Amino acid sequence: MGRHPAAPGLLPTTGCSCLFITLTIGVVTGGPLVRFDRSMAEVLHTYASDASGLTYFFHIVSILGSLEVLALVGVLVAVTLLVRSSCLAFAAWLVAVLGGEVLNLLIKDLFARPRPSFERPMVVETSYSFPSGQAMESLVVYGMLAYFTVLTRRSQRARGVSVGGAALIVVLIGLSRVYLDECCVVWE
Repeated sequence: MGRHPAAPGLLPTTGCSCLFITLTIGVVTGGPLVRFDRSMAEVLHTYASDASGLTYFFHIVSILGSLEVLALVGVLVAVTLLVRSSCLAFAAWLVAVLGGEVLNLLIKDLFARPRPSFERPMVVETSYSFPSGQAMESLVVYGMLAYFTVLTRRSQRARGVSVGGAALIVVLIGLSRVYLDECCVVWE
């Protein structure tokens, strides 16, 4: 019996969805997760003033999840798929990337979680804090790139490097958002 092309993406998608639901429940109930978040915000805000190297590193990492970089990657992948006449992959790419952005905006408005406020901000953000648009869209874009690699490469090494690289980038972008949001940013 042959495997369906969507099979490699089912387990990570299910796992990420379960993790997101768990985090959402924690945010909505205001329980231990929110108290932990607030205490970490204070610790990180205090620590950041002495960690300029780490702050610089996370600013660089954060660029990989910026709207400009993700849009550029999105357009380049879309054009590549069109040139290769990969209509099904092109449609999947559009649904994932555009759908992820729409879902992020809807969820942000649904929860309307305000951002913490600090005295000396390095960055000013005005949108709601949950979920992180950069982290969510990075997961979609880099995750889809890894998925396409898994589908098109025979080499287990290429597949592993692709999935591991995408996971590392997404985790670092997520950490950069936590670090920069919690310690260096004032919210309006």
